[in-house]
Amino acid sequence: MQHKPFIITIVGPESSGKTTLARELASFHDAPWVPEFARKYLEGLGRPYEENDLIRIAEGQLEAILAVLGWQSSVLSLPPGPLKGVKIEATAQHSFLTFQREEFGEEPRPLVIVDSGMLSLRMWARIKYGITIPVVEHALKEDVTSLYILCRPVIEWEADPLREAPRLLDRVWIYNQFLKELSSVR
Repeated sequence: MQHKPFIITIVGPESSGKTTLARELASFHDAPWVPEFARKYLEGLGRPYEENDLIRIAEGQLEAILAVLGWQSSVLSLPPGPLKGVKIEATAQHSFLTFQREEFGEEPRPLVIVDSGMLSLRMWARIKYGITIPVVEHALKEDVTSLYILCRPVIEWEADPLREAPRLLDRVWIYNQFLKELSSVR
């Protein structure tokens, strides 16, 4: 019997090391990873993004996650499970909190790393536009993430045409919004 993959989703404010950490974890564990769809989409857009672009980004991110998992969307009927625990972690280059939603277990199971994911899209839509995106909310009702890693904005901000929060104060505020969201999951 194939076990559900243990899915690690990395979230946090921009320029907090999410993509670097995702690549490092995937490489270290020889696991597949799902890049952030928004970056690819926005780089090819050719204009400033708008509220409606978040819907397409959400659909693309979900499709990318499902493709790596090899699932059809109807397979998302997995129980979300309670929040199992929160740990503070740090490596030489990263500082983060982990929110474990399920135990890995004794049986071998595949590992999948997701850069940003659906929770990041929920937060982006709320923070930027004060909206919810139905496909995101549906996916999060049946959230397949086993462990969230919330990256702290402790590394220096890198200028990038797609980034919008150069001030540390703004990134800390966004981090706190993620922290509040993840702490309320039961």
